[in-house]
Amino acid sequence: MLRDRNDMTHFYNGDSAKHLVEKILETYIPEFQRMKCQIDLRYKDILSM
Repeated sequence: MLRDRNDMTHFYNGDSAKHLVEKILETYIPEFQRMKCQIDLRYKDILSM
């Protein structure tokens, strides 16, 4: 993800940007959602304070 972020500063065509947006929507966002679920499960007692 960091590589994609760094590479994004060098994209000058729409196709590359569209590809990265698709990757964000299909890969990164679902992974962050899974991570949030795991954090909620593991730390529910702490987070509910």
